[in-house]
Amino acid sequence: MDTVSHPAARPNEALAHWVRTSGASYGRIATEVAAVAARHGRQDIQPDSSRVSRWINKGERPRHPVPVFLAEAMSNLCHGRTLSPADLGLTVAGPPREGDAWSARAVVAAILHTTRSDAVTDDHTPPHAPLLAGAALVNAVQPWLHLNGLEPLPAPDRPGGHIGLSDVARIEATTDAFRALDNAHGGGLSRLAVVGQLQHITHLARTRTYTEETGRALFVAIAELASVAGWMTHDAGAHADAQRYLLLGLQAAKQAGRDGAGIGGHLMNCLARQANHLGHAEDALDLVQAAQYGTRKLPAGRLRALLCSLEARSHAVLGHIDEMTRANGAAEQALADDDPATTPRWAAWFDLAEFRVTAGVCEFIAAEHAPERAGNAITLIEQGTADRPAERVRSRAFDQIALARAHVRAGQPEAAATTTATALTLMGTITSTRVGDRLRELDAELGTAPGTSATADSRARIHAALQPL
Repeated sequence: MDTVSHPAARPNEALAHWVRTSGASYGRIATEVAAVAARHGRQDIQPDSSRVSRWINKGERPRHPVPVFLAEAMSNLCHGRTLSPADLGLTVAGPPREGDAWSARAVVAAILHTTRSDAVTDDHTPPHAPLLAGAALVNAVQPWLHLNGLEPLPAPDRPGGHIGLSDVARIEATTDAFRALDNAHGGGLSRLAVVGQLQHITHLARTRTYTEETGRALFVAIAELASVAGWMTHDAGAHADAQRYLLLGLQAAKQAGRDGAGIGGHLMNCLARQANHLGHAEDALDLVQAAQYGTRKLPAGRLRALLCSLEARSHAVLGHIDEMTRANGAAEQALADDDPATTPRWAAWFDLAEFRVTAGVCEFIAAEHAPERAGNAITLIEQGTADRPAERVRSRAFDQIALARAHVRAGQPEAAATTTATALTLMGTITSTRVGDRLRELDAELGTAPGTSATADSRARIHAALQPL
């Protein structure tokens, strides 16, 4: 059976991850692949355990259609979780080539397919792609780290006019407007409008002519719009689809080469923040450290500050308090080094208020191990909330929830009740499942506090607010 192509340079970590998840032996996997192949009429495909070992440990890549059968086999062995060949790391190694997932033409096609599918589905439709985690997620972002070897942008399929840099500037202004709506009202109300805009702008990349400079700028604009679509989708609670948009944005950012490094770093930041929200702190740390590597040649400023701040939060969750302190210091220094005249629009949200609140959340998390740090958390969060722009309504709700939790941990039930009431008032003006998630965390925190009338009232109000309409 000739099913193995040229070996890769290193072990297939994504496949190894899912093998560990399944708990199956190499022999069991080989048997399952053969059974799947037989059901598809391919009696000739019968790998053994040594073949499976080479796929995993030597990175050998089985030829088509074995990756498809292997994905089906691993889905069966991972208790029905739907996996694709890409999830198993079975993509072509090396720089993107025409037809590969990271080529400009393939990225355009993937975004158009995803946005069209999204526009005709409802909240009960299963995700368009599986939610990646662990090695599969880290493997999915690896090609972005290699920004050399920029390929030519594709010629339009059906030329329908010309676009220039002024058109790209108008696209960016529209994206800014959508971002402002997200900050003020949450992602639920405007998400499909952003998805429609992303579809329209990506269609321009397929059908319009443009110069090389405009083409690279257009892909940066597509990547930025995908970041907003992904973040709104995450805020609406559709986490697998959100991750898909963020990964597609990362692929679009790569088409701009070094010009796309900044927005690519921001997309990695979004992926890491989503991982943290879902409780995958190790994934978040891997992603943010990869983002720091991918943006290492950019000047110090807000992007570096926000990545260091997120690194600090991930370290805090993992109990790495010294590393948390170091990363927060680096974030503060990078923010001090920022030149407002050159700050990208998409990084403007990370200001001093955001830094202080995030540092306060780090102190709150560290207080799990050292309760006396709860006071530091309260001080920093209060400093941040004092400077938080009024239009950042969702962030202000998060601030109050974090502050309430810090008050609980510091043994201040009356202060916790006051900030909880403020958070609930703000929640009533936005549509965000993430705020609901954070309120549930606050409720759990209140459940650990001594029973007082203030605590009982706060919990009752939270429960009422979380009841479905």
